[in-house]
Amino acid sequence: MKKLLIGSAIAAVLLLDFFLFEPIFVYNFGWRPFTAEHSHAREIIYDSSLENSITCARAFLEDSLTLETPALSVAVGMDGKLVWASASGLANMDDEIEATPATAFRIGSTSKAVTSVGLGILLEQQRLALHDTVPSEILDQGITISQLASHTSGIRNYGMCLCFPVWEYHNNDAYSSVEEAVAIFRDDPLLFDPGTNFSYSSYNFTALSAVMEHAAGTSFTQFMENNVFRKSGMNNTAFDHQQVSIERAEFYDLKEAEYKKAFPVDNSNKWAGGGMISTPSDLVNLGNSILTGEIIKNETFHKLTEPVKLTTGEVNEQNYAIGWRVSELDLLDKKVKVIHHGGTAAGSTTLWIIIPAYNLTAAIMINRSVEGFPLFDILIPVAEAFIGDSEVNENK
Repeated sequence: MKKLLIGSAIAAVLLLDFFLFEPIFVYNFGWRPFTAEHSHAREIIYDSSLENSITCARAFLEDSLTLETPALSVAVGMDGKLVWASASGLANMDDEIEATPATAFRIGSTSKAVTSVGLGILLEQQRLALHDTVPSEILDQGITISQLASHTSGIRNYGMCLCFPVWEYHNNDAYSSVEEAVAIFRDDPLLFDPGTNFSYSSYNFTALSAVMEHAAGTSFTQFMENNVFRKSGMNNTAFDHQQVSIERAEFYDLKEAEYKKAFPVDNSNKWAGGGMISTPSDLVNLGNSILTGEIIKNETFHKLTEPVKLTTGEVNEQNYAIGWRVSELDLLDKKVKVIHHGGTAAGSTTLWIIIPAYNLTAAIMINRSVEGFPLFDILIPVAEAFIGDSEVNENK
C-alpha cells in the first residue's frame, strides 16, 4: 500500500511537471522532414499596368524562398488600391492544402498597429485623448494612454505564472473579458515611473483595449470588427479563435530541415497586442484606407506615428510611436520614412509597412516563427519594385 501511495505521488508530480512545462516536453517530439515546395504560386493581379513591377517582385520572392517556410503570402497597394497579391506554398503541410491570398495567418504584434487605428477613431470622436490618464478602475498607477500605446508605461511583459503552462506567452487559458486579462498584471509593480523609460510589453495593449472598451461602450473585439475591419474591407481578419470560419493556415516551428505544428495557444490575454489573424491583402486594404484618409484623418495618422518622447525630452529607444515603429530607410538611393510593425506569434510571422511618400503599403506573412526578423529583407525590395515602376511612369 505504501509503495502504491509513493508511486501515485511520483506519478502526480511528474504529471504536474508535464503540464507546467509542457512546451519544453512536447517541443522535442513530433518533428518531421521538411521540404519547401513553392512552385504553384497563386496570385491576383488587380492592376495589369503594373506588370513590370509584379514580374520583378515575383522573381525576387522566388529567390527569397531559401527562408524555408511552409507558405509565404504578400500583397501590395498603391494610390489607394490593392494592386497585387500572391501566395505560395502550403497552408497545411499534413493535408497538403495550398496557401491562397485569402489564407489568414497570425499577425502577432502587428495587431498593435491595427489597434492603433481603432484608437485613432476614438480620438477623432473625442471619446479619448492621448494625454488622458487610464481610469483607476482599469489601472491605478497614473499611466496615460500615450504611455500605454508607446510602451513607456513601465508595465511588465510576459513572465511566469501559477498556470498551465507556467509561461504566460504560451497561455492556454481562455479569458472571458478584457478585465480578466488585465488582472494578470494589474497589481504588479511597474518597472519604472511612467514616461521615464521604454520597455516593450504586449500587456500595454491589453490595458489599452480595456480603456477603449470603456470609451466605446462596447467590447473591444466588437468595436474593432465594426469600426476597423468592416469599414476597411478586412473580410479575412478576425480574433484568433479556433472556431473562426475564415480560411486560416496551420502554424509551424522549423529547425534543421524539420517541422512540427506550433504549440497551441489561446490569445485571449492579448487580443489588442498580439491576438489577431489576417491576410496581407486585408492589411493592405487597411493601409490604403489610412493613406486615403477614409478610416482616419491624415492628421490623426500623423499623430499616431509621431515617435513618443520620454520625460527627458529624448525619443524612446525604438522610435516607437502610438502602436507603430517609424524608420528612415534607403529606398532606391533615397531616404524615406517607413511606418511599420512586425509580429511573431506561435508559428507565424508578419510585417506590414506604409510608405506615405509613395502612397504605398505592403504586407508579408509566413506560417512559421523566425528569429532575427528577415522579412524586411524580402518586403522592402518588393516595395522598391513598385516604387521604381511608378517613378518611371511619372517621368514619361
